[in-house]
Amino acid sequence: MVPFGMGPVHDVYDIACLAGGQDRMVDATLVALVQSGRVRLVSPGQLATVDLARRHPVEAAVLDAVGPAGHRSIDTIRWRVAGDERLLDVADRLHRSGLLHLHQPHLPGHPSAGPTIAGRRILHRLSDDPPRDDVALGTDAMEVALHGRAGWPEHDPRAEIFVTRTVAPFHRGSRSSDPAEAAADTARDVQGTPALIHHTPNEFFAPWGPNPSIRSGRRRKP
Repeated sequence: MVPFGMGPVHDVYDIACLAGGQDRMVDATLVALVQSGRVRLVSPGQLATVDLARRHPVEAAVLDAVGPAGHRSIDTIRWRVAGDERLLDVADRLHRSGLLHLHQPHLPGHPSAGPTIAGRRILHRLSDDPPRDDVALGTDAMEVALHGRAGWPEHDPRAEIFVTRTVAPFHRGSRSSDPAEAAADTARDVQGTPALIHHTPNEFFAPWGPNPSIRSGRRRKP
């Protein structure tokens, strides 16, 4: 048996990853951030940052996904951290320790995972005797890490952070169905796009053929 804090399972976010993969890590992290006052619930399912102080790399990744301005839904936050190395490193370490199976990803950089027999044994022990949480002390993050969203009392109004919307592409660079949120994501991506793309002749191929309004730099054969 691997003692908590002395082996590959170091903290609450390791436990969340082992119990429910990357999505569970995000859920537990948001609980810690909301209950510690660093993220606030603007409206059901919409979150905004209050304090960017981070105590753990996973918290830093989630705070970066929420962003310093505007509102984010939990669906968009999950999508934005899907390929973040700070979360992937947790899963990789647990995998190398023989506690976590990593399967083929269903999203780029977002592997699905499940505990091995050894991992399930550790989770069973921790569920019976939850350890002290020194990372998210004073929050329900450990309960959510071990038991999922059911670990957070439904009567707590802050549980509305888990309200989800239909997530579908609205603009390039976003999976939000909220126009303001999608526009903010798009603006962020445009700022990071090399200027060369905007100054080089292009030809956009739609399903019905090239777009005649965009000049092509290729010569056509006579």
